[in-house]
Amino acid sequence: MAEGPSALYPKRVELNECDKEPIHILGKIQNHGYLIVCDAVTQNVTYCSANTEAIFDKKVSEILGSSLTHFFESPIIQSLKTLTGGAKSIPQKVRLKEVNYLLIAHLNAGNILLELEPYENASDPFKYQIQLSQIVTQLNEVSDEQQMCDVAATLIKKLYDYDRVMIYRFDENWDGFVLSEAREDHLESWLGLRYPASDIPQQARKLFLKQGVRIISNVNSDPVAILAAEGDERENPVDLSGSELRASSPIHIEYLKNMNVGATLTAAIVSKGTLWGLIACHHYEPKFINYYERESCKFLTQVFSNQLILSSANTLLEKVNASAVLRNILIEQVSKNWDISDGLINGSSTLLDLTEADGAALLLGDTLYCLGQTPAEDAIRELINSIRKITTENSYYTSTVSLDLETSGDLTDKASGVLCVFISKLQNDCMIWFKPEKIKTVTWAGNPDKAVKQEKNFRLSPRKSFEKWSVEQKGKSEPWKDYEIAAAAALRQNISEIILKKYEEVKLLNRKLKNAYEDLETFSYSVAHDLRAPLRGVDGFTQILKEDYYEQLDDFGKSSIETILDSAKNMNQLIDDILEFSRVSQFEMYSVSFQLSELVEDLIDFLKVKVNYPNTQIICDPKMPPVYGDPNMIRQLVQNLITNALKYSEKASQPKIEVGSEYLDGQLFYYVKDNGIGFEQKHDKRIFKLFNRLVGEEYEGSGIGLAIVARIVKKHGGKLLVKSEPNEGSIFYFSVEQK
Repeated sequence: MAEGPSALYPKRVELNECDKEPIHILGKIQNHGYLIVCDAVTQNVTYCSANTEAIFDKKVSEILGSSLTHFFESPIIQSLKTLTGGAKSIPQKVRLKEVNYLLIAHLNAGNILLELEPYENASDPFKYQIQLSQIVTQLNEVSDEQQMCDVAATLIKKLYDYDRVMIYRFDENWDGFVLSEAREDHLESWLGLRYPASDIPQQARKLFLKQGVRIISNVNSDPVAILAAEGDERENPVDLSGSELRASSPIHIEYLKNMNVGATLTAAIVSKGTLWGLIACHHYEPKFINYYERESCKFLTQVFSNQLILSSANTLLEKVNASAVLRNILIEQVSKNWDISDGLINGSSTLLDLTEADGAALLLGDTLYCLGQTPAEDAIRELINSIRKITTENSYYTSTVSLDLETSGDLTDKASGVLCVFISKLQNDCMIWFKPEKIKTVTWAGNPDKAVKQEKNFRLSPRKSFEKWSVEQKGKSEPWKDYEIAAAAALRQNISEIILKKYEEVKLLNRKLKNAYEDLETFSYSVAHDLRAPLRGVDGFTQILKEDYYEQLDDFGKSSIETILDSAKNMNQLIDDILEFSRVSQFEMYSVSFQLSELVEDLIDFLKVKVNYPNTQIICDPKMPPVYGDPNMIRQLVQNLITNALKYSEKASQPKIEVGSEYLDGQLFYYVKDNGIGFEQKHDKRIFKLFNRLVGEEYEGSGIGLAIVARIVKKHGGKLLVKSEPNEGSIFYFSVEQK
């Protein structure tokens, strides 16, 4: 056992390398407690803090290597066997040399770490519970982020009585600033001060994220060394990441001394798994709060974190819903005449309205359209080319164009911030938004460029001055918010590459369809191949929007998504109907004799009539004569007639459909009869024409179903008749050529 050298810091780390400092293996603990480390299997002591002999009446050399059973009673030893990695044991009260201690244990890397700290008589638990409940209630009653931070700072100060409590938030560069503060009246306010990222280096942030809450009870006390049973502790250091007693970095201690701080409590504010900020409590004298109070602080911080997340999510949802409504308007404007530039630039709502930018531009081919406050056209084109050079992604954004992009001119007055979304991967077609420079004065706690100071011995030390240092920030715009970036990306998906390339083809095919509907067989391949491709694109991109953003949309946005999907579904059904119509003339018939009543019963099950039309009664005559024809085609014929009858009789007080047979002028006819809306008899020929419908949009349909019925009857050499009166229902008769 090496006692003397083990007390030294494991490795000397200068301040300019403090982000590499191994603060989880410092080899020391704070002097208000005691540490014993044993092997998880043998339970023999492998490490202990140098002050443990004070509580066991044994020298450190006698403690190291001994069995843990020599120091603690059997129930405690047994409880240690149930430890799992990372989780702490339930704290236990132990009495050593007539003094009470709180024992906290956890398992890490094959070691059991037992920490003993002063046991304090708990205050009235009922009263304390009421206090916690009141605090949680007060936090839950506030929705505004700033108010929430102010309430949290005030409540934490009142509960734990630190001289100063700060809500400290990190920015995108890990610089921190004091967002809220509660302090003693005689103390100078630090509200709004900023601190460079080097003040809380990355490994310290990771430990805060992992541990949650940490105290330094006495900044000016000397830490206690950890000694090893074999060799030098520095050569095989104990991982103290989860330790309650872990000593602080000498650099951090010096930093706190320079601030005249005597004790600290720090709690991690976590949002979506990321360190959002800290609750930083300072006291100007030594101050110890016990384990249970620290756990309560952790709980309160978690409640606070959850409220922050909820507040942020609600704000984001409101913005996303608003942008979704606007996107729907823009897409509707684009779709009206299939003119992208007109829909995005000249409508009642424009591209500029989608974000909080001051200017926007649209580049399509060689044409550039501008809205609001934008740079000159040449500068915009140069900017787009510069973005294309540094990224192959669909989108790019920055708040510091002058630092991030190569430009020939100064764009800061109108375009310090840029959000660019490329519509096509092969061209420079894009939508781009601009935010101007936002000049503001930032106040730092000391000169951020002199976060370290070189002493006469050439050693770097933390800065000693924290006097307010104001810096004018230039060349930077307001940051792009998540909802702005998401809205731009979603609009790009709406105005997708497929739609841009295919919409002219869709227009051409639609014209062909209208001009040639009498002979649709000629176009079946074109419909199946060319028209389906852009339709799949529209449906696919809409499905992506639904999967990724549906829950963030308001009711109108959700309704619009469903409308697009329904329209795509209806268009797809129209294509199917057209193809089916064309196939009727092309397919060869394979006629057999079969029972029509059995086919009808099968169709009733297939159409789920009892589920979809629970009020409709269908009566099928089981004694109908057999029908001779192609079973598949007759099935389609009857299905179309029953579907029509279900649809147009659904609103009747007692919907009723009858399927049977009847001889007219000596010829056998089968019929489908309903008591629906009917129509004027003078239209009895028109309704069998392609795309002819006698009703409005209140009833779905393509106007092809009855045309298919007519084709099938004609194919079978039969006749098709209809009798109807408005509001009196209809009866459709069909016959087939008998065998």
